[in-house]
Amino acid sequence: MKFTDGLFIFEGLTTNEIKEINTLFDTPKKFKKGEIIYCVENFQKSLGYIMDGKATAVCDNSSGLFMNSFEKGSCFGAAALFNSGNRYVSTIVADTDTTVLFITEEQLKGIFVAFPQTAINYINFLSEKVLFLNRKLGLISCSSSDDTVLKYLTSVADKDGLTKLPKNMTLLSKTLGIGRATLYRCLDNLENKGL
Repeated sequence: MKFTDGLFIFEGLTTNEIKEINTLFDTPKKFKKGEIIYCVENFQKSLGYIMDGKATAVCDNSSGLFMNSFEKGSCFGAAALFNSGNRYVSTIVADTDTTVLFITEEQLKGIFVAFPQTAINYINFLSEKVLFLNRKLGLISCSSSDDTVLKYLTSVADKDGLTKLPKNMTLLSKTLGIGRATLYRCLDNLENKGL
């Protein structure tokens, strides 16, 4: 199996180019369910690529606010790269036994130089992350829980007005940073207002 099967930064490269890049990587690391993969003070300046398993990112403060989930084929760690910081922004925990390929900052720099399309792919990835964070900040800055829920529902509605919600109310409440009881109350309030 190629390490980089499905990795977004290698889109548009030839099979031979991908084979060449695969020779650069170390053996992926395995994490047991519940094990911390990254945390505020224990991380490496690498892009983590989930080869197998699932992981969750939560805010590093005492709130434990759900930030994102990662499944096979997704990446984390971009915030640890190409900056002078010595702390990571969140805690990432393995939800299941998880295998992660770490691509170091130095490896990425070399790949960007040798294969310029990878740099463009990485910039696209970062742009998507900026949009995601802007939406998240917009939710956090709402004046009430009702506003937070309404803004979230509006942001995930597709062009037909249908929404793609998290799989359950517990995950939705974690995503929004509000309790389940509050979430149910907000949904009732919004429904009663016809929103």
